[in-house]
Amino acid sequence: MNLAQLRFAKSLADNGSFTAAANDCFVTQPTLSNGIAQLEDELGARLFVRTTRKVALTPFGAHLMPCIAEVLSAQSMLVLQARAFLKPDRQLIRIGSSPLLSPQLLGLAIEPFKRQNPEVDIVLREMNMTDLNSMLDGDQLDFVFGVAAPQKGTRESNFLYQEPLLFVPSGLVWQMRPGVQAVALKDIAAETYVMVPDACGLARATRALFRSHRRKLLEYSGEALSYQVLEQWAGLGIGAAIMPRSKLTAHAKSALPIVDKSGREVTLSFEASWKRGAHQSGAAQRFKKHLRDVVPAIASGL
Repeated sequence: MNLAQLRFAKSLADNGSFTAAANDCFVTQPTLSNGIAQLEDELGARLFVRTTRKVALTPFGAHLMPCIAEVLSAQSMLVLQARAFLKPDRQLIRIGSSPLLSPQLLGLAIEPFKRQNPEVDIVLREMNMTDLNSMLDGDQLDFVFGVAAPQKGTRESNFLYQEPLLFVPSGLVWQMRPGVQAVALKDIAAETYVMVPDACGLARATRALFRSHRRKLLEYSGEALSYQVLEQWAGLGIGAAIMPRSKLTAHAKSALPIVDKSGREVTLSFEASWKRGAHQSGAAQRFKKHLRDVVPAIASGL
């Protein structure tokens, strides 16, 4: 395999279209298709389900995609670290992001800073929170973006944004209730829920939500490999799901907002964190100010 094949696969997963992925990678569609087919042959199974209407990840593809993204991110980090060493006038900011973070917000948050600081290179790594926190502690990252959580004394944090958590019903049960625009947690507490592994923060937040309402969370015995699989399993009737709005596909019309016992919409908060007292470059200090002064305003406007 080679990096081009991995880029083809990642772009196809992100775009859901061979045409869009080929344009994104600046190659012809046959070149992209052949590269992905060669990668699948080497890995031993199909990464994508191809139909005349859509392209979707197989369970095997969903399982491997975080690894593919990590390899590509590591390659970008290698190039930028080399550039920072050879050209000390350029500065580097290293950001680790939970897969749960909204890609739209991430782009909107970073782009204004990049325009104002063209001499600064920003490298993003999307990984599970355990690895990201270890890298932050080991000075391999400057910032971590993820679900808000109580911070250790060695960390500082800044609020980024919040988004609603939605209830995705199992099968079509809740679609049969016309006029329902939101659900109270107490009314959906008896459902069995499919979950993703406790790596991105969603499983932890879901369990905390049920504990705060003194309800027992009934979890399906298996685990979905991705948010896409989580939604698919809910549609198949395997169990219900709780997901942030940005991770739902456009056709998830049966998803409903959740309200707590006070009638307020249940949301999931995200934050940026960094090491307290860490020696940071001037670029990192400016980015920290950007996080405090600019990003919350951008998020509130979405």
